Amino acid sequence: MVTSRTKIYFASDAHLGARFHADPRAVEKKLVRWLDSIKADAQAVWFLGDMFDYWYEYKYVVPKGFTRFLGKLAELSDSGIEIHIFIGNHDIWMFDYLPQEIGAIIHREPLTVDLLGKRFFLAHGDEVDYRSRAFRVIRQIFRNRFCQILYSAIHPRWTFGFALGWSLSSRKKGLKKEEEATYQGESSEYLVLFAKQYLQSHPDINFFICGLRHIMLDLMLSRTSRLLIAGDWMQHFSYIVWDGESLFLDQFEAAD
Repeated sequence: MVTSRTKIYFASDAHLGARFHADPRAVEKKLVRWLDSIKADAQAVWFLGDMFDYWYEYKYVVPKGFTRFLGKLAELSDSGIEIHIFIGNHDIWMFDYLPQEIGAIIHREPLTVDLLGKRFFLAHGDEVDYRSRAFRVIRQIFRNRFCQILYSAIHPRWTFGFALGWSLSSRKKGLKKEEEATYQGESSEYLVLFAKQYLQSHPDINFFICGLRHIMLDLMLSRTSRLLIAGDWMQHFSYIVWDGESLFLDQFEAAD
């Protein structure tokens, strides 16, 4: 049965393949169930970064796994649903595999776009995190094409294990810090501070939507602008819906 596709969905931070998931396959299956539940009315799905805990495409090799998720994305794309994927700070190295295989549109920088009559600023969030100079330097190295070529010369046996181990260590350290897990308030939350500053020079933005922080937030910035942080698919299993009239955060199978 075909129904009118009138909604746009946003999700982020599933970190598929991460070693800190108690049951990685259960997370992937839940994500696929969500995609099944929205496919009748979705005209587009925007993934705002870090859907994979690690992703690096060699010329002839891509990460194993994620079969259910990628297969579902291919099914949705084949049915006419737009699939948009932002790179995050964990899955930076997406090149031509996903566009060629499933028709996904890859976004490497923040994007301002009109969706169903409103203007959106979309980003993973690490692009506007200027708190740590070391983080900015590492980010520049990871995005540098020459460094990527050097990295690709290392056998995947070593790069995949190194990357997943680093991610696990980083996540454990982050969970020990309160600021990594809770909303810090309007005066301290850096995505809020960025949005307020950006809004001063771009007052036409109606909605800012980001991932990265693993918190669910819906904050009024002005009479005509809001910031939403999409949560994650590690503990919140959250997503955002826009139908041209209302924009809201929700959780999938929240009673589980």
